[in-house]
Amino acid sequence: MKQRIIITGSRVHGMGYRPFLIALADEFDIRRFSVHNSEENGKAVIIAKADAEDEQIDAFLNAMKSRKPRKADVSGIRKEAFEGRVPSIVRTSMLSMSAQLAKGIDAIESINDKMDLMLNKQDLTIEKLDQMLDKQDETNAEIRDLRDDMQHYSNTERLKRMEKDIRLIKCKIGIKQN
Repeated sequence: MKQRIIITGSRVHGMGYRPFLIALADEFDIRRFSVHNSEENGKAVIIAKADAEDEQIDAFLNAMKSRKPRKADVSGIRKEAFEGRVPSIVRTSMLSMSAQLAKGIDAIESINDKMDLMLNKQDLTIEKLDQMLDKQDETNAEIRDLRDDMQHYSNTERLKRMEKDIRLIKCKIGIKQN
């Protein structure tokens, strides 16, 4: 019996539904099977076509109702009889693999573009860090200079105080100063 199966929901495209259904159809030994994304009344749907024995289709539909791709959000699954050709599952599988591979290539290119942006930002960050380290080195050198100046000033002040104290002591004990 030939059946057209329509899966509706808010998230059915881009969820891995086509490869999922191909694997599920293979599990139930459905040899003539196709699946594609479509729209119905402006909403995303998955349309599968199967040509197999009634028992196989019924078991397949029951499995579809109890299992789905992890991120898919399904609101309904309905079937209807149809007339027309249904390609082999092998052909459908090969076309699906090609489509998934094309998506993977697009994803890799997108990742490469984002990595280029990240590397540019990383280069800018490294440049800023280098500038900060240079500034830190300058600041540390200025602090060292200030410490040296302060230490020299302290030693000079200490000497002046000692000389003053010596003059006072000499004066008290009556030693003439030069």
